[in-house]
Amino acid sequence: MKEIENGLAQELLEIYGERKSSSPEKQREMEVRPGESIIVEGQVPDAVFIILSGSMKVHLNMAKGSEYLVALEGPGKLLGEVEALTGSLAACSVTALEECRVATVLPADYETWLAEDHRFALLVNRILSFRLQSFTRRAAVNLSYPLEYSVLKMIKMQFEEHGSRVLQISKEEIANYLGTSLRSINRIFKGLQDKNILAPNKEIEIISIDEVDRLMELHENK
Repeated sequence: MKEIENGLAQELLEIYGERKSSSPEKQREMEVRPGESIIVEGQVPDAVFIILSGSMKVHLNMAKGSEYLVALEGPGKLLGEVEALTGSLAACSVTALEECRVATVLPADYETWLAEDHRFALLVNRILSFRLQSFTRRAAVNLSYPLEYSVLKMIKMQFEEHGSRVLQISKEEIANYLGTSLRSINRIFKGLQDKNILAPNKEIEIISIDEVDRLMELHENK
């Protein structure tokens, strides 16, 4: 699944690069500072965005003021494409976790791009299909495996995404993403620290990614 996701992201960056080379005057890019939102929940996005560099979170604001983490997105991810075609309000906010650079495509230009470029239109279809499949798979994993497995899977996903043993995500965000309580996440983390998989630090730091893989395999083979 990760290889497919990376392949889709890389292909989108390639197609955007080709379009930028052929008509540079029509392409717009902007820098986004940490904490700045390019899409705001409940508002109509003013553009479709392609992440060129950096990491962003897709999140929902809950009624009691808490935040529900939907996804973490990096380079090659497409955002706001559904709202551009439907004119609907954004269901989630998208906020930069670090310095980011994004391409911005106005809704009218996005529709023109889809109509003119069959390869791009097919890619968007594949991206949407993969996203739906990923949400379905995530729900199935949460039902089929214990919480520890889901936490390990997310830790590994973050490590592969950023290549760093120190994760750019909090325990609270992991709890929201997995639909569980912070207390349950703290219990899982204490167990992983006792197994020398995670360091007993305030930030989430992986001691051994090999042990993450080994423990995931044990869960999968039960």
